Amino acid sequence: MQNIDEFIESLLNDKGIEVEPDIREDLKADMKKRLEDQINRAAIQALSEEKADELAKRLEDPNFTNEDMAKFMQDSGVNLAEVALETMLKFRGFYLGTEA
Repeated sequence: MQNIDEFIESLLNDKGIEVEPDIREDLKADMKKRLEDQINRAAIQALSEEKADELAKRLEDPNFTNEDMAKFMQDSGVNLAEVALETMLKFRGFYLGTEA
């Protein structure tokens, strides 16, 4: 699976976006944030209600790191790679106007 930066660069190229380099970087940063938000949302939605409640409590802990979050999701049975891939495909379809 491509990393998010490569994926977004590919989307911009496929869409034929040609803008000044600084504007392109701003656009890429915005797209990356939106995509990561969508992936995170999809991963949380994949949790059972019980696990979602448990995660909400853990997120209140300021010492709960991104690594802790990844481990929690993995231990909860969520296939993050699959969730990310599905979300990226939906994002691509929406962005390019090819969604089914």
